[in-house]
Amino acid sequence: MAKRSITDEEIGLIKAMLARGMANKDIQFYFNRQDRAVNSGRITGIRDRSYGPEVPKAGDDALAAFIASFTAPPLAAPGLVVEAAPPTPPGVTDERVLRSFFTKDAEGVWRCSPGETDEFECKEGFSLRNFGKPLRTIAGFANNRGGYLFFGVKDKPHGFAVCGLADDRFTSTDQNKFSQVIRSVLEPTPRFRVASLKLDGLTVGVIHVEPHSAKPVIASRTEGEVAEGAIYFRYPGETKAICYADLRAILDERDQRSREAILPMVQRLLELGPKDAMVANLADGQLEGGDRPIIIDQQLVDRIKFIRDGEFDEREGAETLRLVGDVSAVDLSSVTTVKTVRTEVTEESIVRNFVGRVVVEEPLAYVRQASHEQSFLLPVFYYLHLAGQTRSEAIAVLRAHRNAKPNTVKEIIRRLQRQKTMFVKAGGMRLKRLNQIRERAVGQIVTTARAKEVMDAMTGLQEADADVFGYANELVGQCLEFWAEDRNLVTYIRKAASRLDELTYGPLVPE
Repeated sequence: MAKRSITDEEIGLIKAMLARGMANKDIQFYFNRQDRAVNSGRITGIRDRSYGPEVPKAGDDALAAFIASFTAPPLAAPGLVVEAAPPTPPGVTDERVLRSFFTKDAEGVWRCSPGETDEFECKEGFSLRNFGKPLRTIAGFANNRGGYLFFGVKDKPHGFAVCGLADDRFTSTDQNKFSQVIRSVLEPTPRFRVASLKLDGLTVGVIHVEPHSAKPVIASRTEGEVAEGAIYFRYPGETKAICYADLRAILDERDQRSREAILPMVQRLLELGPKDAMVANLADGQLEGGDRPIIIDQQLVDRIKFIRDGEFDEREGAETLRLVGDVSAVDLSSVTTVKTVRTEVTEESIVRNFVGRVVVEEPLAYVRQASHEQSFLLPVFYYLHLAGQTRSEAIAVLRAHRNAKPNTVKEIIRRLQRQKTMFVKAGGMRLKRLNQIRERAVGQIVTTARAKEVMDAMTGLQEADADVFGYANELVGQCLEFWAEDRNLVTYIRKAASRLDELTYGPLVPE
């Protein structure tokens, strides 16, 4: 083995920093020296266990002591030290890495060398329609240390011999399809990579799953052998429901990370005192401090300058943010909350932000995400109104958008062209519920069955019912509380919200 430029002790400390969620550039600060550079690729290699996998993570006490005693190395005399940057380590699905897991025996048969462990699982065949067992394994890997799932490899009775996949279903399946299947059953969604490997003409399908940073991953619904609400964990050679001790360890680790993340902020608040400190609520854009909420007006945003380097009282050289411009009190009752699109837009956020009339920063991102969903039953006119888009402009955007679902795009365009509506004429029990909506006599919705009835009736609303649109919107908000409890109800909510959307905001989107 080639001599490492980083010591085992340093690797252990880097692993501890990665476990805390520190960024590569922040970790480099502690280990870069003039005579030895530690590039970001090396840290990534430690993260994915392709560099120093056998070195254990340093303990929290050891890391705390290292950071507390750390001093930047002094600069050497003027001169130039040149060192060739170490090669970037291969990724977890690099062919060289994957080949290292297979060996050919004396009879010329390729076999998976590790067999089935807490990081490796072998499946002989592949079918996305019968994906229950692989989903269990993916959840188990995500809740433990991550791992590899191989398709086209026989299990233990056959010595983990490579038999190869019988057809090209695995290699021809787009990764987005894998993502949709996994995302529909597991929450939070595990991070994974898909690859394939050729061994003497035999194809092995590969899914590598990363350990999730927000464990535990939980099954959100029943799918084949996956039970709703179950937490699966990967044990040596098998995936099964997690035992108490391992679940307790996951929860303790999560609590520890939360405490470590918040303690510096709490310490700073204690230093400043409640009179001189405020809390930035990134969810709604407010600075909160007792009875003194502050909102930055949109007109002032362009006049704010951020100074990266500066001085702040006794902390010389500390990074500072200065606001340059006029700041005045604002009546919060007249201010509309602005939310920034920071992460993945979900179907739930599309509906919730419509119901809450949240003014989002990137409304077209919500329209584009709607075109990725399996169903076209989502509010779109509200977001087009926010974006100031015409119907023809929106149609052009949807047609040019890659990777969207063709049928969903087709149906959304039909709605934009007024060829399709969410209106369904009410009769019988639906008409009775619709009249209750018109009379504002629905009352509090406390069961999913009641929610389905009300949402189903709401598709019968017409333009003449404009005086109850606000009340109907409140009813949708009540039903949203059951979103996670009943997936069947979700369809009813989407239909009701889409009908309200085309009634209230459809007329505001010009041709």
